[in-house]
Amino acid sequence: MPYPNSLRNRFIITLSVMLVLVMGILVFILHQLMIPNLISEERQSAHVYANALQKSIDHNARTLSDMAWQWASWVSTRKFMAGQLPDFPETHITSAVFADRDADMMLITNSHDGVVRVAGRNPVTGEFTSCARPEGPCLWTLEQVRQIQRQLPVTDTTPRIGVSPEFALLSTWPIARQNSPLLSGKLTLVRFLPGQWQPNPADHTSTLTLSAVRQDLNTDTDPTAVDIDSTSDDNLRLTLSRDSATPGYLVVMSTRLDRESLRDGIKRFNLTMLGAMGLLLALMMLMLWVFRTIVLRPIAELSRYAMALRQAPGEHLESPPSWLQARGDELGVMAREFQTLIKELNERNAHLKALTNRDALTGLGNRRLLDRQLPRILSLTHRLDRPVALIMIDVDHFKLYNDFYGHPEGDQCLKTIAETLSDIFQRESDLVARIGGEEFVIVLPDFDLDRAMDIARGVCTAMEAQCLPHEPSPTHRYVTISAGVAISSPEHPLPGEILIKQADEALYQVKKGSRNAVGCATPT
Repeated sequence: MPYPNSLRNRFIITLSVMLVLVMGILVFILHQLMIPNLISEERQSAHVYANALQKSIDHNARTLSDMAWQWASWVSTRKFMAGQLPDFPETHITSAVFADRDADMMLITNSHDGVVRVAGRNPVTGEFTSCARPEGPCLWTLEQVRQIQRQLPVTDTTPRIGVSPEFALLSTWPIARQNSPLLSGKLTLVRFLPGQWQPNPADHTSTLTLSAVRQDLNTDTDPTAVDIDSTSDDNLRLTLSRDSATPGYLVVMSTRLDRESLRDGIKRFNLTMLGAMGLLLALMMLMLWVFRTIVLRPIAELSRYAMALRQAPGEHLESPPSWLQARGDELGVMAREFQTLIKELNERNAHLKALTNRDALTGLGNRRLLDRQLPRILSLTHRLDRPVALIMIDVDHFKLYNDFYGHPEGDQCLKTIAETLSDIFQRESDLVARIGGEEFVIVLPDFDLDRAMDIARGVCTAMEAQCLPHEPSPTHRYVTISAGVAISSPEHPLPGEILIKQADEALYQVKKGSRNAVGCATPT
């Protein structure tokens, strides 16, 4: 039969602990080394992607700026501003200019920022309009014109993104007077930007979400900062900031990046961990098989042999297996020693049968007599349909008595208890035995629980009446005893060992709660 603390279980537990430690080390490596490295590589890739987005945005800005510069530097544009080319709007500012969507709106202003011409495609209707003022068919440009007039200074030709009334990429270039360095006005090109903007149409994954954030003038912020935040286990949020053409605002452009590379890295590591676990489990099973073959099997055989020897010491037992005795290691030596032990046990068994059934110190019966007589008493009494009571007695604080007065006085105390019991129980059917150092058992046929409890209390009183001094006792000045009572009735007969056990448990409860008292087992 397997034992909870068997060598096999201990070996399995040891290997399991080693497996857990190895897996713990692997998990530690994953979380302390692998994942930080994977996250670092992921952020590097995100920065590379951010640089590509910055380049796409800059390319859009340069394209619009180049167009604005070309328009502003045309001779015909200068002549128009000087009043020498009145048909310039009809011949040069046409719908074909906006057909390729490089620009959605054009604004030409004079040196006093007065509107000279505004044209473009209405973002709502898609209709092209061109007017001298932002009114009538060009009324849709009014708010954009107002924002442009107060957003872009003449000296700044850097393309910027306006946030009001809608997101738009703006580029303004000055228009110089013909054959003169003086400015006659400025030309602004506008490209409207959707809330979900793709700076690079060829890359459908690079979609930026535009938002405007008010800039704290007292805080020194980097308008070109790149922020990378982990929003979840599946996505990163990449945020780009740009100066806005609208004073007091920053344009924030954000997009989400899939964390596929990180997930793939963790998945590969998990697969490696599973492989390592499988390999370790296979190795553990192999080691367990080897250990069982070399060590556990012969030890188990010797254990079974020893158990059989303990359970039936008087019977003839076969020798240990020849293959076990033939081993040249320590287990073989042990098997041969077992063979020698059998012979010695058989010789001792013959001697033990001749031993007396009486206790040498007190003259009462001993445990051997109790074990032999109790089953017979139970059987005969129950046949007469009568109960059997068993009283177990223990001397209170006997160790303290022995330590204080010495072992000779302790022996004398036990003799006095034995004499007292012999005086009380004089029926031939009564059995009084000493089963341990200071433990006595009394078997009373034809005694029910009430009579047994009364007689047990009488024994306690009689023992206390002996007035044997017990100075070290914490509970009484004289030697006292405690008793536990158990009953085996014909209706519920109990084996002898169960009856003794119940009385011992009742005695234990008495000693745990108090001393110089009697307790009984609960009838079953």
